[in-house]
Amino acid sequence: MIILPPSVKALFEAHSAMCGYFAHTGLTFTLDGKLIGDIGEALVAETFGITLCRRRTPGVDGHAQDGRSVQIKATGLKKSGPAFTPGDIADHLIFVRIDFDLGNAKVLYNGPEAPVRRFLPAAWSGTRTARLSQVLVADAALTDDQRLIRLR
Repeated sequence: MIILPPSVKALFEAHSAMCGYFAHTGLTFTLDGKLIGDIGEALVAETFGITLCRRRTPGVDGHAQDGRSVQIKATGLKKSGPAFTPGDIADHLIFVRIDFDLGNAKVLYNGPEAPVRRFLPAAWSGTRTARLSQVLVADAALTDDQRLIRLR
């Protein structure tokens, strides 16, 4: 588990209060998306010692200490797999689920990206999500030498 910093926990509490205040509108104010992705990138980079790219690089969020390119995916949804857009495939993928209620993030996949991309169509446009069940099976089949080592 990766423990969420207090500022991220406070953000979730503020979000919950806002949702309650505007409940009568029927809007859900879903956090999943860019904000969740950025939080996931920051948490994973700090935990695994990944240097994030200073400029947007399609398909690559950063580089591991051994030089491997890394794509970081995050979700706040309990049953969702990682979402991808067409483009380059990084050497490595780390996918986390952030649980704001528990105050942590769980690493659901830590290994080469190519096997997960094989769960997606050969060609598509827009965004596609890999099935969580397939991603979990792929992660369980990895060996320790295929994973990035946690530094903290």
